[in-house]
Amino acid sequence: MCRLAIGFLVLLAACVQTPADEAISICGPLCHCTGVPLPAEQRDCTASCVTQFERDPLTDTCVDCVIAHTNRCSTLMNDCNPVCIQAVPLSAYGGSL
Repeated sequence: MCRLAIGFLVLLAACVQTPADEAISICGPLCHCTGVPLPAEQRDCTASCVTQFERDPLTDTCVDCVIAHTNRCSTLMNDCNPVCIQAVPLSAYGGSL
């Protein structure tokens, strides 16, 4: 029984995302959608976004929307802005979206 409980806790820990994981999950798509072509600029955008996310995290609904639009830059802002309404606009996380 003890092994089962330990196995369940390990599985649960593997499924729970940390705030840093969430930041990377949303900052990648946001920075990709800014159209910044150079790898160094992508890294700078992502680093800035992660810092912003740590200061003012997005809601779970907003994070889910951004992740769902990872490959749909043309609709990311239009579809996710209404879900991401908060004190800091979504565009602040990815720079000049």
